[in-house]
Amino acid sequence: MRHIKESDWKYLQTIKNKILNRHCEAILEVVDLILQNRKGEEHKSYIQIYGLINIKDEEIADTYNDLKRSNAIEKICHMRRNLAMTDEEFSKFSDETQSIVNSIIDY
Repeated sequence: MRHIKESDWKYLQTIKNKILNRHCEAILEVVDLILQNRKGEEHKSYIQIYGLINIKDEEIADTYNDLKRSNAIEKICHMRRNLAMTDEEFSKFSDETQSIVNSIIDY
């Protein structure tokens, strides 16, 4: 992948933690639902949460770990695919970055 514009890189740096927190919140909401419906099936709920966390941990790592300018397009694609980045946040990237990301994820 190619490097994104400096202005897009700086913008991504300002929003990445907000997006990560939103992504984690969505995962925790699913955990909450599992916990709320566990009555009498605690082990089953534990297995569901364990599986969810394993899957989502990999998703979080792929999306947010080792974020650098050379892989920012790939990371933005992950953020868009998992719906952690809002349309409004995405719209603040340059037209070039939006076009590249959209062509990759087929929006």
